[in-house]
Amino acid sequence: MAGPKRISAAEVAQHCSPSDCWVVINGQIWDVTEFAPNHPGGCGAILRYAGQDASHAYNEVHTFDLLSKTLTTDKLIAHLDQSSPHTKSHNNSVREAAPPPPNKPPLGTILSAHDFERVAQNTFSKKAWSFYSSAATDLVSVNANRSLYNRIWFRPRLLRNVRDISTKCTIQGVECSLPVIVAPVALARLANPIGEKGLARAAGSKGIFHCIPITASIAIEDITSDIPSPSTTFFFQLYVAKDRTASESLLRRVWKLGIRTLFVTIDAPVAGKREADEKVKAEEMISMPMTGTRSKNDGAGSGLTRTTGSFIDSSFCWEDLSWVKKHWPGKIVIKGIQSVENAQMAVEVGVSGIVLRLVGYYPILIGYSEFGDGFTNENTATTAAATSTLPRPDY
Repeated sequence: MAGPKRISAAEVAQHCSPSDCWVVINGQIWDVTEFAPNHPGGCGAILRYAGQDASHAYNEVHTFDLLSKTLTTDKLIAHLDQSSPHTKSHNNSVREAAPPPPNKPPLGTILSAHDFERVAQNTFSKKAWSFYSSAATDLVSVNANRSLYNRIWFRPRLLRNVRDISTKCTIQGVECSLPVIVAPVALARLANPIGEKGLARAAGSKGIFHCIPITASIAIEDITSDIPSPSTTFFFQLYVAKDRTASESLLRRVWKLGIRTLFVTIDAPVAGKREADEKVKAEEMISMPMTGTRSKNDGAGSGLTRTTGSFIDSSFCWEDLSWVKKHWPGKIVIKGIQSVENAQMAVEVGVSGIVLRLVGYYPILIGYSEFGDGFTNENTATTAAATSTLPRPDY
């Protein structure tokens, strides 16, 4: 039986104009002539690889199956003939057009969060760095949050037997090896091609929880299927969509995967003005498979948070939590509480916990509190406080 049709790299290279544009993606040759003008990231992002292998650039920001879901099957011309004499130079053409970033140092040499930040700044693409490092407007809140860390002092209790200790705790009724979770952060593939899969593997291998964001760069089924331990616990973070039926469908998918705790984000009804992110143009289209949104460059800039967050329902309010409860039989945690008054309202509506965020009138660290049995550590058997206070001068 004959295999799929194969075409040489030399023949692909002849289709390199706006009116006749072929590209190679992971060994497949696609005709993107009609699609290029409608590409959300701009046609230039595609035409720069016309007649070439664009796999490296594509895989940095897209899931492997996005192209087959976006284009019709008649646009798949053939497979690349890997034995053709020009294949090696053809595949290298992408690297020549877009040189790879500096090599990352060995992980063992990165000893602190500051080290991670320096390496990221030197090795991420400009767009990835601007997205991860930016904050809103004049950075007042983020700078206040950072300064608070230097104002927190510990008061050690000495002469304790610390030969055998345990950091295990329970979060939403499930045992965790540390009172830490991998927070929901969008678009992990900007940092690494394996994206959220890497976060899930790392969390699972260490016995901590990964809260998967709705804005992930990989579908949730793909994230949860590639883990080292079947007992790995996941949470899911939700922005409620304008199309409530889409949110309902997604919640059913999440529930079928065995996830039982939902984090509902409430502090981002509209996107913040992240100027650093807006100023750096997105050279490639970046998609979020669970929201159905894609990045774009427009007259207002190129901010990923803004251009991919158009699906969020800005009318979502306290009364709508009853709708969430109707479609989610598990535990619900409200993420983004910024005042005592709202924390009290969260108790009244009967959610399982809250995540505290920086408030405008008083700096607090991002924190977590459960209602009911509390957030319990095996060593201390104490419940974490729901608020954080500034230290006294004699601390």
